[in-house]
Amino acid sequence: MKNLKSIFLAVLVMFSLESVAQNTVKIGYFDYSYVIGQLPEAKAAEADLKAYTEKLQKDLQVKESEIRAKYERYMKEGEKMAAPTREALEKEIQTGQQQLQEFQQKAEADVTKKQNTLLAPINDKLEKTLKEVAKENGFTYVLRKETLLYEPEDQTLDVSILVLKKLGITPAPAKTNTTGGTTTKPNTNTT
Repeated sequence: MKNLKSIFLAVLVMFSLESVAQNTVKIGYFDYSYVIGQLPEAKAAEADLKAYTEKLQKDLQVKESEIRAKYERYMKEGEKMAAPTREALEKEIQTGQQQLQEFQQKAEADVTKKQNTLLAPINDKLEKTLKEVAKENGFTYVLRKETLLYEPEDQTLDVSILVLKKLGITPAPAKTNTTGGTTTKPNTNTT
């Protein structure tokens, strides 16, 4: 009876190992920064966001200069002013500072919202293309390069170039980092 159980267990383990061998896991990685930096629509979105941010900064500077002018007037003439005039100016300065802080907070939120709005369709396109590339090339999982604790020397696991090619973009050469290594080595493997 013990032999029968041992044989049954051995057969079960053998079938389990064969099943695992047939379902190998292939994990790749994707360099988001490298790819997004080469997309024309990402460059256009960056330019739009920069223009929007610069406009908000100019508006902020105008508000700051208005408050600063009132404050300088207060510092120069405050002692000479009649009490009601001085108090009114103090109130204007305080109100202006509060409005300035509110404007600054709203501007920061608006910039974040604008960035998300501009990048959403680009990220959706990248995600769709990445899924297609992963499926076509037999990847079970694809991780963002930024999340890797260790980057393998086997660059065939880097799907960034494949994604760019699928998008019809000729990949730019890898950039060299400050230690002399490359941040992304082109993967010419198309399998």
